[in-house]
This record gives sequence, structure tokens and C-alpha cells, in this order.
Amino acid sequence: MTGVWVRLDEVLTLFCSFRPPSNDQPCPPALHGPPQCHGHFDPPTITPRAEWGAQAPRCTAPLKTPTPYLLVHHIAGTDCGAQGSSWCLRQLQDHHTLTNGWCDIAYNFLIMESGEVFEGTGWTVQGHHTAGYNEVALGFAFFTNMTAPSQAALASAQHLISFAVQKRHLSPNYIQPFLFRGEDCLQAPGSTPSGGCPTIIPRADWGAKGSMANCRKLDRPAKYVIIIHTAGQPCTELDSCKELVRGIQDFHVNGRKFCDVGYNFLVGEDGNVYEGVGWDTEGAHTYGYNDIALGVAFLGLFEDKPPNAAALMAAQRLIRCSVDRDYLDPNYLLVAHSDVINSISPGRATHDIIKTWPHFKG
Repeated sequence: MTGVWVRLDEVLTLFCSFRPPSNDQPCPPALHGPPQCHGHFDPPTITPRAEWGAQAPRCTAPLKTPTPYLLVHHIAGTDCGAQGSSWCLRQLQDHHTLTNGWCDIAYNFLIMESGEVFEGTGWTVQGHHTAGYNEVALGFAFFTNMTAPSQAALASAQHLISFAVQKRHLSPNYIQPFLFRGEDCLQAPGSTPSGGCPTIIPRADWGAKGSMANCRKLDRPAKYVIIIHTAGQPCTELDSCKELVRGIQDFHVNGRKFCDVGYNFLVGEDGNVYEGVGWDTEGAHTYGYNDIALGVAFLGLFEDKPPNAAALMAAQRLIRCSVDRDYLDPNYLLVAHSDVINSISPGRATHDIIKTWPHFKG
């Protein structure tokens, strides 16, 4: 993914874990402006594919519902003019299928500046909106000629989210959304160097000591990914994350007498991945698994609150990148540290999230 992304709540004041109101529950926050409560949610008006002239669907990968994620895109600067919304959507579908080679329009639903909602791939078929998340997320797109969605578009999005939760298309505890700005966030098939891999800070750049000369080599491809947390403090900035990684290496080498830092990779809440012993070297993270697994550790303690969105996305992209580069078996198994040894790592909150990821085996 090469485009710029920000959290949706920075722009739209959307709160995570939104739930439709009930008789004993207060009104939920609105996407923008004061909360609006109607007592129940009528189905939103959605223009079906046939009415906007969509090509016959060719996507068949099912989307398991309720999905744990909602990802929101904003395609700005598009003026449909006299041709109308349907014409714009047909052009977008042509671009996605003919230029990008995808099986259909990328999004599950699209929301126009007028507030109209159009069916994309719908509730039960995977879109192609966000690398690493298509299997576990609904993808909505604001399709407007403004730099920010209109009030009508925001209201329609609120209604659509409410309906999705009510009808169990979207988990009531879904992970907080993102706002992706622009189509440059979409990844064409096979574009892995920038699209499939996160930013990986090499050992030299974070100040690693030693050369790993005394560490064992890891046979590729690894069979497992083990998700871990380091405990201790989290970090949200590059310099503080580098300092944490140096401290962990020092403790592992001098305190625990490991050959190097114990993890293959570490992930900060700054959205970066930090190279530990890397893809080709055994870590020292999980007894009995070090020679067949990649140990991926979130920097911090995540028992009550999971890693932030930037860290979660970086970890998923690292896994995808590892498969694409043949360091990880395509049929890998994903496990939590606590599933294979007696540990609280990676924390209850993190465990609740990764159990929704592809290949998870609890």
C-alpha cells in the first residue's frame, strides 16, 4: 500500500466499536455532528448493481460475516457531472477490471456525495480494497468531488454501518476504521515490493550490535507465525521504538545469553517493522518452535488494549510479504504465543484480534 492513510476518527469523529441503540442503551455517536437516535434502524436505500449497469460479477471469494474490520476509503476529486453517479461507477469498475485486472469493482459499497449508496461486491463477497484485509473486512468508499465527504455522505455511511452491525454483516466489536485517501492505496495483483511489504527498519538503522554469527540459520520457508508481545512500554515514534529495540537486544544478549535479539521481527505502534534476526535466522522466542517459526513481537504490553491500527496493519503486511518472498509457507499456521507456551503474550486484547486473521489456529 503506497497511499497516505489516516484514522477515520481524525476526520469524521467516528468512534470504534459502534453499536446500534436499543431501549436500554444510549444513542451512538454520529459520524459527524451530534448523535442522532431513531429508536431503530430501517434498511438503508442501496442501489443494486443491475440498476447502475454493473458488469456481471466475477468475484467468487466469500466474505465470512460478521466481519471484524471496517475499512473506509475516500476517492476525492471525482466529478460525475451530467453523466451521473451510475456512469462514474461503471468507469470505476472498468478501471478496476480492465486496467488493474481485478474480478470486479474493489469496494463492497460506495457512497456518493449526494448520500446515495451503491452496491459494489456487496455483503457476502470479498472486495479488493485493502491488501491483507479483504478476507476479513468490509470496504466502503466515499466517492465525491470534495476533499472531505459531505454531510449527506456521512449520514448515509452512519446508516449503512448501523445496518451492517444490526444484521450481523459487521461485528458489534469491529476494529476501528481507517480512512484511506485516494485510489493509490489500492494494490494491483503482484505489486508486492511497495504494496505488500511494510517499512522494515534494518538492523543497522536501529543500532543493532553484533553480527548474528553465532545464531543458527532458519530453514525456509517457515511453517508458523507466532504473535508475541514484548511486555514493557509501547512506542509510537521512530526514535523511541529504536531505543526500545536496542534495549531488548541488550537484555536478550547480556541478560538471557541469547545469540541476539530473540525475535525475527518487532512491530512498533509507529507503523514500522524492526528487523530482529530476520527471515534467515532462528529466533529464541518459543521453545520447540524457533526452528520452524517466525516470531513477530509487538512492542509493548497488550493485555487490556490491542496494538494500534498502524501496528496491526504492519504485522499483517509483514506476514503477506513473507509469503510473497518465499520465507513463509503459503499454508502457514498463525498462533498466539500463549497458544503454544505458558505465557500471557501477546495479551488477551491482541489474541482477540489475531484469531480473526487468516490461517489462525488457536
